[in-house]
Amino acid sequence: MTNPPLYSVSPMPAPAPVPVPPPLTMNVDPFEQKRGLDFLRLWHAVVERIWIVVLCIVAGLFLALGYLARTPKLYQGHTVLEVQFQEPTLVSSEEPATRMRSMFLASQEALRTIEQNLVNRTLLARVVRAEGLADDGGSALLGRSVTPDSSKATPRPAASPADKVEEAAGVAANFTPLEEALGGAMTGMVKPVIRRGTRLIDLYVTNRDPVMAQRLAEAVGREYIRYCIAQRAAYSQSALRYLLEEEERLKANLQQSEAAVAEYKEKTPDALQLGGGAAATGSQSGAGSSGGRGGLVEDKLQELTSKLTAAKADRIRIQNELKQIDGIGDNVDALLAIPSIAAAQTVNDRRRDVSQLESNVGALAQRYKDKHPKMVSARAALKEARDALRRAVLDQPNVLQNMLEQAKATESSLQTATQEQEKAALALNKAAIGYQQLARQAETDRALYESVLRQIKQTDVSKDVKMTAVNVVEHSPLMRSPVSPSTSKTLAMGLLGGLVAGLAFIFGADAIDRSIKTVDQAESTFGLPVLAAVPDTKEDTKVSRSRGKSDGAYAYRVISEMPEGPAAEAFRNLRAALSLLGPESERKISLFTSALPGEGKSFTSTNYAVALAQQGYRVLLIDGDLRRPSLHKIFGPKGKHKPSPNYVEPPGLVECLVGNAKIESAARPISAEEIDVVGDAIALRGKIHTATGGQLFVLAGGRRAPNPAEILSGSAFARIISDAAKQFDRVVLDSAPVLAVSDTLLIAPYVQTICVIIRARKTPRPAVHRAISLIVGAGTRPAGLVLNRLPRSRGAGYYYYYASPGYGAGEGSYSSSYGDAEQKKAKA
Repeated sequence: MTNPPLYSVSPMPAPAPVPVPPPLTMNVDPFEQKRGLDFLRLWHAVVERIWIVVLCIVAGLFLALGYLARTPKLYQGHTVLEVQFQEPTLVSSEEPATRMRSMFLASQEALRTIEQNLVNRTLLARVVRAEGLADDGGSALLGRSVTPDSSKATPRPAASPADKVEEAAGVAANFTPLEEALGGAMTGMVKPVIRRGTRLIDLYVTNRDPVMAQRLAEAVGREYIRYCIAQRAAYSQSALRYLLEEEERLKANLQQSEAAVAEYKEKTPDALQLGGGAAATGSQSGAGSSGGRGGLVEDKLQELTSKLTAAKADRIRIQNELKQIDGIGDNVDALLAIPSIAAAQTVNDRRRDVSQLESNVGALAQRYKDKHPKMVSARAALKEARDALRRAVLDQPNVLQNMLEQAKATESSLQTATQEQEKAALALNKAAIGYQQLARQAETDRALYESVLRQIKQTDVSKDVKMTAVNVVEHSPLMRSPVSPSTSKTLAMGLLGGLVAGLAFIFGADAIDRSIKTVDQAESTFGLPVLAAVPDTKEDTKVSRSRGKSDGAYAYRVISEMPEGPAAEAFRNLRAALSLLGPESERKISLFTSALPGEGKSFTSTNYAVALAQQGYRVLLIDGDLRRPSLHKIFGPKGKHKPSPNYVEPPGLVECLVGNAKIESAARPISAEEIDVVGDAIALRGKIHTATGGQLFVLAGGRRAPNPAEILSGSAFARIISDAAKQFDRVVLDSAPVLAVSDTLLIAPYVQTICVIIRARKTPRPAVHRAISLIVGAGTRPAGLVLNRLPRSRGAGYYYYYASPGYGAGEGSYSSSYGDAEQKKAKA
């Protein structure tokens, strides 16, 4: 047998709901918006959590101090090396190998190679051996011994014959394991650096002992120079041995080649007429040749060829001039333009005579007239000379014809002689092929032998030269102060590292924080206006408790208990903002909801209702959160009005929904003392509220309902809202969170104004997005947002945007000084 339900709901006709504006659609932003870099927000995040930065800086400072205390001090030796463009030598040499070596030393790669060789383990092992650093087990070098007993150190290995040769040349090949280990340890101490734009290398060596650092810097540079000299000496010795062996071999080859040439000369003497390859290659033996002229037959052939070429050119020239003469005829001036005629001796003589007579005639013409006997005689002589010149010119073609015949005869004879000489030269060349081969081989052997002799002389002279391309230009001073660790640098790095770590922690926490912090962020994120920014009331609660109001309900009614506070002013701003959204008839019913529990819905709706009552409205505050009602606790009897043990809670919204009570009897009026804006210090309690004519009624949730969603989905709620709108000036509803239950979505279509409460620095943005989307899906649109519990501190950077703390304090109509003045007047 089942128990009857707690409430019996009788069906009744649903009254027409209060006219509300048509629902508006809202374009909700994407789930995650791309946030730009807000420097102001980051600055306030830093100021808010500045203690983290300070803590990290202090930690970095302590770490730096600990590092300085535990890290041994290091001193630095500094030597400067200079690299020459070429290695110094006593003998000037233009050999390709020497030129290539100079080109390499002049390149940047040579500096890099020397820089890397300065940290070569073999070189550093040489330094260890030269300075005797392995004798004490490495304690002087490292500050501690690396062997249990230095007397039991590994002895130096026996040297092979090849190693002895290298040691004699100055290049050590074998090192003990301890020397190699110490050389490897020195690689971390030695640091060569090339100076930019120069041929200088700075050699830095660090050690715990300043004297040892100076000693090692000098030793490394000195040993590198010795190493280079030893390598050069070893190379010279090896090269000299090789050259001496080659000299013996080449000398034997040269003797054989010269003997073969001499034997061939005896057998074939005719081959000497051409000179052959011996003369052509510049042999000084000649072998019977005519030196550099190349042989008798070849010289004669060359001479005949030259003469034949000249004869052909002369014949062709004469033929061309005769062709020109045939075209000219008897024109003397044109014939004189031909080079052969103009150069003829007879023609030149006649031209000279004509020139002299013309000069005489010109001179006489200045003294005598034309008919003077001397003038007549001179003109006759000039005419005769010109006729002689004409005859001489006209006789030249015959002379040229004779010259042409002579040129043809000469050319023919030279052609015959040249052909005969070519045959003779060809025959001799065939006979001299063997001689030329032997002569070239002998010349090649002689050149190689002479080259080896020159190299032997140069190597023998330069093998004992103690010079190299690297030298020390600046010796290491004795350092008095350590270079590491640097106190100022370490402390600066510790402080900077702590600062960076603190800022990184703050920025990282801010980046992963998905809550809403400022009004600007809320408006840009959700596309809705922020109607009010309510600051945190923790400080106001402390003030209220100091006045003797320790009940937690007083913290909900900040506008009546602490009217001079910023929270009360924020609710007055909310009251003003909602009143400006539209006509009064369209803003009578207001609903306050949120995405999640604990965001301040009851707190906001309570203070908003009190603010409306203080403005003179008849206000009904309904507790629509049937799951966790709270208005009966806020406005329940307290203090001297505390009920007796037999007190029965008045009916609430649940009783009205099931028809067991009416709104007139269920709504409990709140006394003027509970909502007055004047504090305890004012003697005129209740007069301000009475003057405005406002009144506040509270419709609590009533008894706990097992099925609140089903009760709210019926038509009874619409009837209650309609009756409340007729009986009261304003209706304020407190509701359940949207994402927790569906109750708010069921009653949303019956209200005119919906305000979404967001708790600053706590409510996630996706939750608010989801809640707004559900409200829009229910057929209505939120009027705006209320950002609750904004931190007041200026460092937090949230609340001070929207209120000036202390503005009007002690001066306005809500100040307690007003009550003090009235009390003084009453006592007077």
